[in-house]
Amino acid sequence: MPPTMSRGPGSDVLIDRSALPSEAGDAPARPEAGDTAKRRQIIDGARALFLERGFDSASMGEIARRAGVSKGTLYVYFENKEQLFCAIMDEERRTHLDRLGTLDPDRDTRETLIAFGRALVTFILKTKTVAAMRAAIAIAERMPEVGRAFYARGPATTISTMATYLDRKVAQGELVIADTRLAATQLLDLYQTSLVRPALFGLEPSDAEFDERVETVVTAGVDLFLRAHKAG
Repeated sequence: MPPTMSRGPGSDVLIDRSALPSEAGDAPARPEAGDTAKRRQIIDGARALFLERGFDSASMGEIARRAGVSKGTLYVYFENKEQLFCAIMDEERRTHLDRLGTLDPDRDTRETLIAFGRALVTFILKTKTVAAMRAAIAIAERMPEVGRAFYARGPATTISTMATYLDRKVAQGELVIADTRLAATQLLDLYQTSLVRPALFGLEPSDAEFDERVETVVTAGVDLFLRAHKAG
């Protein structure tokens, strides 16, 4: 028989119910999604295994062993690998936004955009974000819902944050932009040009040249963007 597929509570990924305990009494009620010690243990184990083995190669049993929990306990917190992957992405998104700081519309625009771009590119290249991007791309064709979830939790959130900032600058009369969401996407691409895409293929700036290279690319991107959209 084909697996029974449905959407998990609060999840945008399809779940294979046939892979789960068959009766409600097999596992206790699912705990709240708060960052409990056990949940943290599972997420850390899954993240390490995904980065080491890849998403497809990591089974729920292996995740349980790496996290130091029983398979039954694992299913109490997460119904499948896809849900675990999304939980990791949610955490990365929160960390990502915290590290980027605030886009303050009352500060100097050029300095603010350069600081944001520098923090964004450094975060992507100096954390495990590139590895997560590779993993999401690798499984997106076969599991498009996972790719969409990754995009929504990462790039789409950053685009929305930047678009909101640009809306404020347009309202202040400093920038002239017809479509701030499109402009936000273009600016974020300018930040990453010649840096992030090569990194996806293992070509990253050396530690010795990293800071200077990031500063050069980000500054050039911001100056180009402002020439196109500066009022007057």
